Amino acid sequence: MNKVLVISCFILMAFGACKRETKDERFQREFLQFTQKECPKFVDEWTRLDSAVYDIESRTLTYFYTVKGELDDEAVYANEQMISDFHDTILKGLKGSLQLKVYKDESISFRYNYCSETTGKQYLEFTFTPEDYN
Repeated sequence: MNKVLVISCFILMAFGACKRETKDERFQREFLQFTQKECPKFVDEWTRLDSAVYDIESRTLTYFYTVKGELDDEAVYANEQMISDFHDTILKGLKGSLQLKVYKDESISFRYNYCSETTGKQYLEFTFTPEDYN
């Protein structure tokens, strides 16, 4: 009986050790750990990074930001030129980011979500695909 139990445990451990983490699973784990260790984190006086979440199914990394102060005003986001300039600035930063190179090399998409601190309302959302940043 003990031999059967020992052999069964050994087989279960062997099968468990064989499962390898996929790149997508690793990305998901890395961004969960990043969020737990680094967030919330102010990126400037008005913008706080609350979390970074990697969705395996869509292969999309989403950054969730909260804006406050001068940027926490719906009127700011009514200016189409400002929105276009902000979009272009984020895309330029994404294209030039060496820190995100490993993810860009895997052709994932990047989403940037900006919400109000006072109301929770979403002001902006930009999504960039590999076609955008390559």
